[in-house]
Amino acid sequence: MRSVASALSRYRDEATIAHADNPLRLASVLSGPASPEEIAAAWSRLDLPAELIDLWSICRQARLFEDVDYGQWGLVLLDPMASAARSARERATRPLEFKDDDVVIGEFLGDQELLVLAPSEDGRRQVIVALPLDPRADWLPAGTNLGEFFDTYFVVGGRKFWETFK
Repeated sequence: MRSVASALSRYRDEATIAHADNPLRLASVLSGPASPEEIAAAWSRLDLPAELIDLWSICRQARLFEDVDYGQWGLVLLDPMASAARSARERATRPLEFKDDDVVIGEFLGDQELLVLAPSEDGRRQVIVALPLDPRADWLPAGTNLGEFFDTYFVVGGRKFWETFK
């Protein structure tokens, strides 16, 4: 199992990625870490999984595999406060779909899919991609943990690998 830190280090080391099978110019930008106080202030009502605290302790927010020409592709990782606000908004608007311990950690550019850490799910559904109109049962599994997700997402060059898990 790859740690969040080692998976994210690959994005820092190779900030601009070119893949032969992808005509887009993609780049990744990671900010510095969030402070423990910032994380605690945003998430005072929920015990966060250690891997999520690790993520924000390494990188407060990020833009991974963003299409630098058109901005219509990539993943935006939310900072702790934006994540808390988005998670609360999703729970309020879709209470049958979002569980109390779900954490929205990212938004995909160019569509309305969300990256969600779902600690109460099993197996490959610990990291899931929430679809905007579909019920939770149809959301796509994207990994057993954040380290695995970020590692796989890097290896496939930002493609939506979770769509092959259907």
